[in-house]
Amino acid sequence: MKETKSLLSLTILYTVGNLSSKVISFVLVFFTTFYLSKEDVGAYDLILITLSLISPFVTFQLTDAALRWLLDNDKEENSKKVFSTITAIFLVSHSILYVLMFIYDYFFSIKYFNLLFTLVLFQSIYLFLLQCIRGLGKNKMYVGVGLINTFIYVSLAIIALAIFNFKVEGLIYASIIAGLVTSIILLFSGKLYTLWDSKSVTVEFSKTLLLYSVPLIPNSLSWWAISSANRYIILLYLGAAANGIFAIAYKLPTILLMFVNIFYLAWQEKSILSYEREDRDEYYTTVLKKYIRILFSISILIVATNKIALSYIVSKEFFEAWQYTPILLLSIIFSSIAGFYGTGYLSAKKTRGALTSSLFGGIATVGLSFLLIPKFGLFGASFAIVFGYLVLLIIRIIHMKNIFSIIFPYKLVIIMSFLLILVSVLNYGNNYVLFGNVLLAIILLAFINKKELIEMRILIQNKFGR
Repeated sequence: MKETKSLLSLTILYTVGNLSSKVISFVLVFFTTFYLSKEDVGAYDLILITLSLISPFVTFQLTDAALRWLLDNDKEENSKKVFSTITAIFLVSHSILYVLMFIYDYFFSIKYFNLLFTLVLFQSIYLFLLQCIRGLGKNKMYVGVGLINTFIYVSLAIIALAIFNFKVEGLIYASIIAGLVTSIILLFSGKLYTLWDSKSVTVEFSKTLLLYSVPLIPNSLSWWAISSANRYIILLYLGAAANGIFAIAYKLPTILLMFVNIFYLAWQEKSILSYEREDRDEYYTTVLKKYIRILFSISILIVATNKIALSYIVSKEFFEAWQYTPILLLSIIFSSIAGFYGTGYLSAKKTRGALTSSLFGGIATVGLSFLLIPKFGLFGASFAIVFGYLVLLIIRIIHMKNIFSIIFPYKLVIIMSFLLILVSVLNYGNNYVLFGNVLLAIILLAFINKKELIEMRILIQNKFGR
């Protein structure tokens, strides 16, 4: 019970900051549909996806290593060693990236060359410093800086689009400035600059960190292949406009992703710290069952309100995106459960094991995308992602038996999947059916989560009084 409350406390803390910032960013996405064409939205989406492809090769996933080592040992000597070593590696890796991009640009012009490199640089620095703050236990600062970053980005993006009509370049500038400002805040307010010590940088420790983080690169790339690679296939077969519609279709499911990312921040920390517990497997099983129920509950509510919501928050040329949202939500459910299992690799420091599952998931998605997109369009792209994450999840469930024993709630998943399909089908009805669908979803979710709602009410009453 103590561990559950601790996990709940962490989740609440991350929710306060992250949910606020994510909601603001979420609203911005739909705001852009009134200032950017489908082609512009598709182009910006491809830029973000390409940067997420490049990032693991430049950072070597050392942000994960920073968190893991800092959580393990909070002594100043260890902190200096981790911070200084990773900083030194980043200086070298980003310098090499610039040279490679410069050479490529000489032969094949890269649009926004300097802007893109600067964006990669400051995003890498910002995320690294953010993980250091988190690893040092300064969770309130972690949340606060995240809010500041979002506020700066959104404010500048709105100014760039609505006032200066900067289009895609404006969004890139906004992201760069937000990353720069918040990196400076982290360095000085978090006093991270005091951790720099060139004498702490050693080849031996660099190898230790890289042996941990480098196996996460192909894992990260495979996750990228599952979730993002088919954007290029959509562009190839259907064009930039279709890619823009698909990008918006993915945005309503990011409501679920907001909650997933918030929970994952807390769960990643607690799973690592709870790994040596005697009742670990029982604890993990309990958390997983509640997690799956929440994932499906939020998804059902999103699907029920999906068509109504999009009719108000996007321009007409993007409205057809509602059709793909239920399928993409299912893909996020599978990926979220797989991510839950994936913390076992980090906890056991067996990161090489993460590769197999994500690699096969990536191959499945890309292969099916080539088969399904030409025949079924964006529906094919959506189902390819679902199948890729399903492959990933199945392999991880099997693989995790060698690390811990979690009882997977198959019956719960089947029941909740049926309810998700039901509200998805009802979305094709008339306006009366649509509003009835919302009411049905609320009643179903209240019944399914009755116990959790009562527990939450008691918790709030005990916390704040009657």
